[in-house]
Amino acid sequence: MKIGSDKDNSQSEGLADLIKESSEKDKRDLSGKQKAEFIWDYYKWWIIGGIAAIIVGFIFIRDYRENSKPTYLYVEMLNTYLGIDSAASNSMFNDFAEEAGIDLSKEHLTIGVETTLSEDSFDTTMMAYQQRLIANYSAGELDVVIGPKNIMEGPANCGAYARFDEIVPPDLMDELLDREYELYYFDPGADEIEDYEGEDLTPYCAGIYLDNCAYLNNIGEQGAYPVAESENERVVFTVAANSNRTDHAIEFLRFLTLNR
Repeated sequence: MKIGSDKDNSQSEGLADLIKESSEKDKRDLSGKQKAEFIWDYYKWWIIGGIAAIIVGFIFIRDYRENSKPTYLYVEMLNTYLGIDSAASNSMFNDFAEEAGIDLSKEHLTIGVETTLSEDSFDTTMMAYQQRLIANYSAGELDVVIGPKNIMEGPANCGAYARFDEIVPPDLMDELLDREYELYYFDPGADEIEDYEGEDLTPYCAGIYLDNCAYLNNIGEQGAYPVAESENERVVFTVAANSNRTDHAIEFLRFLTLNR
């Protein structure tokens, strides 16, 4: 029995060697194209898997480096035409980055232009925009918010905006007033809500109207915002009360209001 078994094994090994030699000979006789097809047929899943792993690794490294950069400034512009005019929004982004001397390889600059909110309609998309806005306010991520007065007064009720006249340097304030910019005052008691016990309901300066902003009025074909047809549609510039980058927010204010 043992001898027969050894014989069978020897025959099997001999056959395997013969197949291997034949296979090696066949491979040597293949053309370059045929060899490539042979490799692809036998190793395509390994090749695909390797390429996928490289791509995933590259994306992970890129995102890690991008997300680890500090934020220079985060601006949200609500209900702006720039959401449908990428050329104009990119121009503003690049203009400010250049004027401020921001090294975009080392710092983040975000100027969001896609958020649209409305008092009259409220769908799932607007709900998502609103929740994101609130989350960024709460997390201290936002620095500047610009938008129509009727939309801006919602967050103002939550104490979201810094006291504008206290954070703007006197020289800039004087220049803004000389250029006939008008300050925006928010009245906490205007909505007639009665649960403000112990809170100061005195109107305070929460921002500035951008009616006279030549830069925003001239950007693109229609400007950055539609022409206000009522008091509630006038565009307001505000700084977040919990921003840790107030100096950069003021820098952006100078850029918008003093450029022609």
